[in-house]
Parts: sequence; structure tokens; C-alpha cells
Amino acid sequence: MNRILLEQMLQKMRSFLKEGKNIGDLKVGALYALGNQLDAVYYFVGHELGSTMESGRETIDDTSVLIETLKKFSEKYHLGNMIIDEYNDEHITFDLEDCPTCKDIDVPSTEISQGFCSFEAGLFAGLVEKITGKHCFAQELECRLQKKSKNCKFMIVIPND
Repeated sequence: MNRILLEQMLQKMRSFLKEGKNIGDLKVGALYALGNQLDAVYYFVGHELGSTMESGRETIDDTSVLIETLKKFSEKYHLGNMIIDEYNDEHITFDLEDCPTCKDIDVPSTEISQGFCSFEAGLFAGLVEKITGKHCFAQELECRLQKKSKNCKFMIVIPND
């Protein structure tokens, strides 16, 4: 978290509220100042949602069946087109075309260093956790908003107990 930026944003918000001015743009700045903490909140919300959504399957041990279930889930809920890069019993790596979080955002003119789609990472982790019965973790490896990437790329880690 960028504490200095957050303090500046809060100070301006207080001032603007006293003067009856709009604080909409300042809220965006405050969220930006939260940085990784905001990513954690979005990941958590996505994970909780994924772990409670209907997948249409009971517990799955077969990774190829899991992949097909994830693709159908992604299509049903308009999460984008999943393009599987690689998978085994311990991880799944995939690209997501038309990722809902960033598909309508223009690629920034300055390079961003981290991904933007922690909600989708959490959502897929929660879903895989529900389907496999194993505690999973997912992260965005590349984001479409990073100039070098055409799509968002995710990895889901599935522990082998």
C-alpha cells in the first residue's frame, strides 16, 4: 500500500466533502493507493464466489474432466474463452481471452508491472477447490493490460496430498 498517496487522497476527500465537491475520481485514486491489498480483497471475493457456484459436477479426480468442466463454467458465466496451455495433476495453466475484468479497458501507455485480474484468479481457485476437494491457489501470470500480453494468463496450483 502506498500510504503517502492514500493520506493525500483522504485529505483531498475530506476537503472536497466539506466544500460539497464530487469525490468520484478521488475514490479511484484511493483504490489505486491500496494496491496489493485491493488485489487480495478481489481475490477473496472471487474465491468465495467460485466456491459457492454450481459447477454441474461432483468431486472430480480426472484432470481432463476438470479442464472440460472449467471450460463449460467459463462459457456459461461469460468469463472468456479458456485456452489451455498445459495441465497435469498439480497445476493448470491457461489463457483467458476476453477476461471480464480488463477486456473493456484500454492498454495503458505506460507499462504496468502486475496483473489486474485477481478476481478471476480467485474465482477459478474457488471453483477448482470446490470440484477437487483440495485447497487450491491461483494467480495471474500475465495480464492483457501488460503490453507484452495478448490475453490474461493464469495458473491454478492443485496440491497433491
